[in-house]
Amino acid sequence: MEEERTTTPTMRGCIKATRNPWKVKHKGRDGSIRMSLRRPSDQEREKNRLREKRRRMVTAKIFACLKKHGNYNLPKHADQNDVLFALCDEAGWHVDQDGVISRKEKKVDNDGSTIPATITTNCHRYSQLPFLQNISTTTTEEESSAHGLDLTLTLGRF
Repeated sequence: MEEERTTTPTMRGCIKATRNPWKVKHKGRDGSIRMSLRRPSDQEREKNRLREKRRRMVTAKIFACLKKHGNYNLPKHADQNDVLFALCDEAGWHVDQDGVISRKEKKVDNDGSTIPATITTNCHRYSQLPFLQNISTTTTEEESSAHGLDLTLTLGRF
């Protein structure tokens, strides 16, 4: 007799590999943490699986087109962080291996004054940066009147 081989399904994205319920934590009105079990139906699981499959297909097509037509130097299995790194490089920003982002060269205004433009992050590597999770802009009246609008990006990890 041959033994039947059972293969474990691979986990992709937010799709659970098991059919068992899983724990979900909820925050109550009074601030307390409640825990309940999540039991999605078979139809909901199938819809989630198809949604994830479509999302991965669209993402793969976008990255393939950027690689082919946009002349981006992307790895074979690129993710959002690789695309962000390539876009920063094209826009004139330099991303160090430790995650520090700075302009490649300073902009010079029409009157000859330089506009300081540096961005630093506390992330230790660009590949671990979430894709534009936290963007904030800061401006002061003095900067905006002298040089137009000065934007400062803040990329954060959650």
